[in-house]
Amino acid sequence: RRGPTVEILGYSFCHIATIAPERDQADRIKEFFPQERYQNKRGLRLHKYGAGPFCRFQIPSGLHLAGVYVVTVEGRIVYVGECQDLSERFNARGYGTISPRNCFEGGQPTNCRVNTLILQAAKQGLRIELWFHQTTQRDSIEEEILRHLQPPWNIQGRGK
Repeated sequence: RRGPTVEILGYSFCHIATIAPERDQADRIKEFFPQERYQNKRGLRLHKYGAGPFCRFQIPSGLHLAGVYVVTVEGRIVYVGECQDLSERFNARGYGTISPRNCFEGGQPTNCRVNTLILQAAKQGLRIELWFHQTTQRDSIEEEILRHLQPPWNIQGRGK
């Protein structure tokens, strides 16, 4: 990919997308409560981040790349993660579209938490960007960046 790059601890990250949640005809960010569609036959409780509201957004598809990504808000690194497939991590089953099941115990609380933080930043009119460094060393690079920068959206001190 060509386009802007940024150096983070000596690693080159390329710009992937501006994260822009879906809006309605009045230009308001659409909010979603997918947990309402879940047939909760086992009586599971919503996890800590499952109540919503959530937003929907997409990054370009076809980026089946492994590496480390960073999310910036107004140019400040707020979240760091690693993935085997960037498009999958951010699109249909990742941060960009919260599935009903992921709102409940045993689901994906990180997806819900990050989506909510993106929604809050977008509602404040802040610029949210996604950057990516393709690598096979994704675990060690993610750990190095987390250790040095301690981004506020990453939950510090958690085990992997």
